[in-house]
Order: sequence, then structure tokens, then C-alpha cells
Amino acid sequence: MILKKVLVCFTCVIFCATSSIAQEKYSKYVVPEAFSVASRYPNKVGSFYRRQSSNGTFEYYVQNLPLKPANYKTHFSNGEEKVFDVQIGVLDLPQIKERYQQSSGYIIQIRSDYLYNSRLYGRIHYNFINGFVCSYAKWAAGFRVNSSNNGWEHFEEQDYSRATYKKYMDVILQNTNCSTLAREMSKIKLADVKPGDVFIQNGHPGHAVLIVDVLYSEEEKAVKLVLAQGFSPAQDMEILKNFEDDECPWFTISVDSEDDTMIRTPQWTFYVKDLRRFAN
Repeated sequence: MILKKVLVCFTCVIFCATSSIAQEKYSKYVVPEAFSVASRYPNKVGSFYRRQSSNGTFEYYVQNLPLKPANYKTHFSNGEEKVFDVQIGVLDLPQIKERYQQSSGYIIQIRSDYLYNSRLYGRIHYNFINGFVCSYAKWAAGFRVNSSNNGWEHFEEQDYSRATYKKYMDVILQNTNCSTLAREMSKIKLADVKPGDVFIQNGHPGHAVLIVDVLYSEEEKAVKLVLAQGFSPAQDMEILKNFEDDECPWFTISVDSEDDTMIRTPQWTFYVKDLRRFAN
């Protein structure tokens, strides 16, 4: 009986010590009680610091995307938890329908929601796989894409409602992918990177991650990037942990890096040359 009590106490000590170490490591990188990207992850790490984004900009919108509770795990659309634990946070966004799910889908949805909420309707437009440009302004004016996806037909009255916008986005997500999105974006230098930029590779399959936060260091001549990804099969959009750097939320890159410098994320390898920005 005494031996059993000793073993129980010993187990409790080990468990508490392990939990304490895990919590210390966890709290070093995140503020668990915070529920947005900018508030959950530190704004300063050594000589690296976050630059202030102006309210109303896409950078500000992305940095303030909502997050699920800190201990929430990525889930697939069928409700199952993702076994491969690559996340250090999960964005609190509605899941994209499984039949539309590509890594580019969430990025298109986030960008479009920002423009729609800002009433910048004329800037919402995407190229279909066949090259047809599908603009929201045209859609809201009552036009619909014909069955061959290469022209417009007038069917409805003008309508900028959210319901009509959602129908437009369903069509966009059905007819776009990483390749179409990459061709619409502009290549930028790493020194100019900011939240809202994207690492994207076209191909079959391609892949893309959204840069949701950036810390800069003039002293180190480097940046720390927080990256978010969607994936297939359909799942939550997750903030990636860096397995090569103590499972932290930052991917650190020198701004003088060559184009072929690799950025190794848990499920994909990107290169500096893959950095892009929305053109409008």
C-alpha cells in the first residue's frame, strides 16, 4: 500500500514537472487568452519587431484575423482531428466546402472578404482556369457566367447582398486554383514583404500559404514570418509551427536570400522566388 502511494506521488511529480515545462515552452510563443493573430503572437522577439499596420488596410485585416482557442486542433470537414500536428493556431473561419478546397481557396476567400467588407467591389475579380475574368462588379450587376465559362449573360437585377456575393464566391472557388492565382499575382522582394503576401507554387498539385504576420529586424537584416495554410482534404486553415526552429510560429529568412533559398514548412517546401502579392 505504501509502495503504491509512493508510485502515485512520483507519477504526479513527473506529470506536473512535464506539464510545467510544456506550458513554459508554449507560453514563450503565444498568449493563450488572445484571439487574433496580432494579439496571440509576440510583437517583439529580440531585435525583431512588428511594424504598425494602418487600420483599413489588407495587412491590418490579415493580422487581426480571429483565432480559435489556443488548444484547438485542426479538424477536417468530416469532423475528424488532423493527426499530423503541424499547427500552433487555427483561424476561426468557416471551412470552405470540400469540393472547392484547395490551399489557394482560403487565400482567395480572405482577400475577397476584405474587399467586400471594405466595399471595394471593383477589385474583386479572378481568372478562371480557361482565362475568363470573372468580376464581382459584373456579377452584382445581374450578369451570370454562361455554361461554357467564357462569357456573360444577363439574368438578374443588380444585387450587392451578401447572399449574392456568396454565390459568386462559390463559382470562383470552383474555377480557380494555385496556378490561376499565381498568374494574377506580382513577384516582390523579400525585403518588402508584409502581411497579406503569399508564397505560392503553381502546378498539379500546387500549394500556397498566406503570410499573416511579419516581424522585421534591421540589425539582423532578416524577417520572421507567420504562415497560415489550408490543405486537402478540406480542413481548417491553420497557423504553421516551424519544426526546424523549436516548433515556434516564425520562419526566419534573411532579406538578402537568393531566389532558390528554401522555406521548409511542415507539409511543403517553398522558395524565396515563390513570394507574391495581390496586384490590386
